[in-house]
Amino acid sequence: MLDILIKNGAIVDGQTAARGSLGVAGSRIAARFADGVELPSARMVIDAGDLLVLPGIVDPHVHFYGEGMGEYAKLAASGGVTTYIGMIRGEPDEDLVEMAERHCAEGARDSLTDFSFHVVLYDREDAIGALAKIAARGLRSYKMFLAYKRRGMMVSEAFLFSAMAEIRRLGGVALVHSEDGELIDRLEQATRAAGKARPEHYAPTRPPEAEASAIDIVALAAQATGCPAYIVHVSSAEGLAAVDRARRRGAPLWAETCPQYVLLNDDDLIRLGPPARIAPPLRTPADQRALGAALATGVINTLGSDHASYSRAAKDKGREDIFEAPFGMPGAPTHFPAMFTWAQDTGAPLMTVVRAMSIAPARIFGLDHRKGSLTPGMDADVVLVDPARRQKVDPQRLWPNLSPSPLAGVWLRGWPQTTISRGEIIWREGQFLVEGGRGTLIAQAPRAIS
Repeated sequence: MLDILIKNGAIVDGQTAARGSLGVAGSRIAARFADGVELPSARMVIDAGDLLVLPGIVDPHVHFYGEGMGEYAKLAASGGVTTYIGMIRGEPDEDLVEMAERHCAEGARDSLTDFSFHVVLYDREDAIGALAKIAARGLRSYKMFLAYKRRGMMVSEAFLFSAMAEIRRLGGVALVHSEDGELIDRLEQATRAAGKARPEHYAPTRPPEAEASAIDIVALAAQATGCPAYIVHVSSAEGLAAVDRARRRGAPLWAETCPQYVLLNDDDLIRLGPPARIAPPLRTPADQRALGAALATGVINTLGSDHASYSRAAKDKGREDIFEAPFGMPGAPTHFPAMFTWAQDTGAPLMTVVRAMSIAPARIFGLDHRKGSLTPGMDADVVLVDPARRQKVDPQRLWPNLSPSPLAGVWLRGWPQTTISRGEIIWREGQFLVEGGRGTLIAQAPRAIS
């Protein structure tokens, strides 16, 4: 007997889309049944006749700034995320191995969904030597920044090359925030010195050419070391052109974008101010169209939320000076509805979105032995979505204690009705049915070294 039978739904898994039923036994998917066949009995039967049945969302790009891991996981689960990969970093002089262990313990204690981590690397002599111990813990993806010079996060090109050589040896992936930090620092300082501090003065300090030139550097390092590189939050047509140049040369490069870059543009930054200050900045409508086309054609591999929330007070520091507002916006609950709405509005196949939000991130980061698809034997991570449900983004309901998302007030479709994690219903119709502490760390499998 099955534990759960999800019957007569529209199953969309990124490879196929067809009506059918899904059987769950314990924590795993036991079987898929074609439409019309005789179905076995089950302890719980869910009639999904009007619903989409999707693999749980794997969010590959998450920050825990405005809330702890447990609170973030609740926000994410309500949006259909069943596995997240968080960016973790400590103080610049903190031991990397101890920092990683601390976050693993926090996830096990507080998270109600499964998780993994990208470890942020500072430009330190001992950092590269610590990677082997971190990889042994199952964390094989490492984040570096080519920007944020004055925040002490920017790494040198020499460090980037050395780290990527070691990451390749360990079968890992290098994630890079690709913006030219030296150029951006000069532009920002000159802009502020001239007394320009309104929202419209922010984006010109981080031009798309700064993104493209940094991607060129990462691609060169990837090609020289053989280390696969993952460009986070590609935001512009120029950035996409740099990705294309690199791939034509044979550089192993993946590209991510985020819902905010596809749905919003620089007019929204000027209109909203601090809540819309993200990096890279929101771009032009032409960049939006280029990113949408790249997603539809597979040039963009994945979609990450880049969830990075702050309190209203923190964001309000930028009301008089946009450069005082911290970078980031909340994205967890709206991550899937935003892209479902985009697909509906543009006519893009829903399978395209599912691939970019489930299959591809699981495969790239070595989680596809358990996550990302509805194949029998995989973890029973399933999201039931009502495609007809249209709802306005309400910050007071979704994240009352955080600065509102730039999507506040926007009508979106495709809101999850039920989220199932490893065969357990964790969220349904606005109610959490489990407590934190049930999530597990999913070890990233090493990539084969050619």
